Amino acid sequence: MRLKVVSLGLVCAVGCSSPEADGGDATAAGSGATSGGASGDTTEVDASIGPGATGSDSSSDDGATTGEPDEPPMPPPICAAPVSGPLDPGELPDGYGWTTAPPSMALGDTFYTYDVRTNIGACSTDRVRWRLESAPVGARLEIGDTSIGPGEEFQYDDGGSPREAAKIGWDLSAVEPGCQALEVRWQAWRDCGAFDDGQWGPWMTQRYEVAVRENHWYSGDLHVHTRHSERGDEAGSVYDYYQRMINGASNDSGLDFADRRTRSLRGRLHWLVFSDHTNNELEECGRNFASWCAAGADAQAATGREVARSITESDPTVLLVVGSEISNKFDGHLGFLPRNPFPGHPVYAPDVVDGATDYDLDVGFGPGVFRERWVDGAATNQEEIDLIHQMGGLAIVNHESAPTFWIEYDWTSLDFDGLEVWNGGNRHDRFDDGAYHGGIDLNDLTENDRLETELPEDPIERSWVGMLKHGRWPMVLVGGSDVHDFNEVVCEGGPCDPTNAEMASPTTSVWAPEFVWTNGHSGVFDGLAAGRVVIHDRSNFIDLRVVHADAEHVLGDTVGGYVAGAPLHLRAFGRVSSYVDGDNRVLLILGTSGDADDRRVDVLYDSQDDAHFVTPLQGKDHMRYIRADSSFDREIEITLDVEQLGEAGRYFIWAQFVPWHNPLYLDGNGQDMAQTGAIRISAEP
Repeated sequence: MRLKVVSLGLVCAVGCSSPEADGGDATAAGSGATSGGASGDTTEVDASIGPGATGSDSSSDDGATTGEPDEPPMPPPICAAPVSGPLDPGELPDGYGWTTAPPSMALGDTFYTYDVRTNIGACSTDRVRWRLESAPVGARLEIGDTSIGPGEEFQYDDGGSPREAAKIGWDLSAVEPGCQALEVRWQAWRDCGAFDDGQWGPWMTQRYEVAVRENHWYSGDLHVHTRHSERGDEAGSVYDYYQRMINGASNDSGLDFADRRTRSLRGRLHWLVFSDHTNNELEECGRNFASWCAAGADAQAATGREVARSITESDPTVLLVVGSEISNKFDGHLGFLPRNPFPGHPVYAPDVVDGATDYDLDVGFGPGVFRERWVDGAATNQEEIDLIHQMGGLAIVNHESAPTFWIEYDWTSLDFDGLEVWNGGNRHDRFDDGAYHGGIDLNDLTENDRLETELPEDPIERSWVGMLKHGRWPMVLVGGSDVHDFNEVVCEGGPCDPTNAEMASPTTSVWAPEFVWTNGHSGVFDGLAAGRVVIHDRSNFIDLRVVHADAEHVLGDTVGGYVAGAPLHLRAFGRVSSYVDGDNRVLLILGTSGDADDRRVDVLYDSQDDAHFVTPLQGKDHMRYIRADSSFDREIEITLDVEQLGEAGRYFIWAQFVPWHNPLYLDGNGQDMAQTGAIRISAEP
């Protein structure tokens, strides 16, 4: 066994010392997004910016730099530990009274839920009194179909699971960072036999505090196609997608992103990268990366760079960026992710002119016409990746393997910058697992309580984890819906056409202390480039942190100067939505060395592993799975030995849910997922 488990608890993370919110202050543009965002009001688009107008483009040979954010996240506030027990002292009936440990950390501007799982013991009947003694404004205690607010009480007489499981439901959209206190009380009516008149058991109480933290996660989708890709006008314009982002328009089933409980992390989307196919865009717009397409189209029907800029300037709570999908006839598609689309722009790139994206570069086929195989049949993936870099973009391999052979990547070059590890076509399937971690059988791990496995991908670098082990850090990971219709709804509640995709399914959420596209270190693009990413659908989410030497690190960070045997405090918190598919989720935290010839992967934490991790938890049988519509907060302290660090002296840690794939489909067709970027542990300073 290569893993040394030191301790497991549900307490405030090591290094907690301040009630202040973490991260830097948001800009004026970010403040609007942080507050939960725009309503359905229509934003006026500057229609004066039309075909032939010029923007603020400039170019530079210098590349924009990315690295650690300006300030590390502040430690969470020190909050009171949970206290459960009888309201009045006295002897308790056998088996009566305990409750599970509550999730004690949450992100602001999200949704918090907690199943108050109790034990009412022998002789208890169907009758239970529930009382929400105290709670923040907006929090409710849900018992069956009834909910009560602070200071209210409800007697439940109908049996079933609500006898022993009420639920806290709490929208955090207007909750300030800090410690938030709650107290729940309950008592059961007990009748132990025919000659027992029955009586109420003692009142039980659970008091606890939630450390609400400032939320720097901004959600978007960087694989969306407008009407200028493969379909007709129903695919929509830049403006149509913008309306979906801010909940000004719904999908075909009337759903939008406003519901934090089920539909999205923060009740909306914040950024979008348009990725029209190069071949179709060239046919319809006359060039790639058009400023305005098509000629004569009004602002609400057009696509292009100036349309995206105009809407962003009208509503700085969004960032709209024009990229592309380099769409070869065969051998793969490459996503073009612009570094700096509008250098020096106060919203996109304040005071940053380096790394400018040269949309108008002419390589012999006309300004802005990308050399790919529809234009030049002799072009290769290596040459296209080089051209993406020359133009000031990052090259992302989209759907690197898929059921359709003509879009599979040919792996003739490893010079790309990132991998799309979850493509929305067919929802989540085994091809997505292969792109993320090489296709590890996670069900085998969890079903057999295994503490290690191996990366099956051969060669090992043909996955995101494999590229990390191949020496590529940071390595971008993204999810992309690949949507071709801005309001299409797919698979909500059952099987569907696997060739379709729905906007923001999956979502790519990026840690960005500043809501700008780039400032070289802490904007949305900078977070993408650094791997500060969680890929998820709906409101499923995992925030993974590592504390070492009293400093907390987020995804994409490097913990430097690590000495073998020193403690690392791992904490994964977040929530799962109500399920579309499958059963309760299993949370895993995994790790691997930085050595390319070492295929071993350690299971650092497995939420359902009774033998190793769950037994110290009260009510373990209720906590081994992450239940539907539930928040979670799990911690473990580990140490790494010299063997785990390997010859490279590096180790990578990431987290995900075990995927559930619909057995009706050969290749998966699943949802209800979240998977994170990595935190790197390095022996070097």
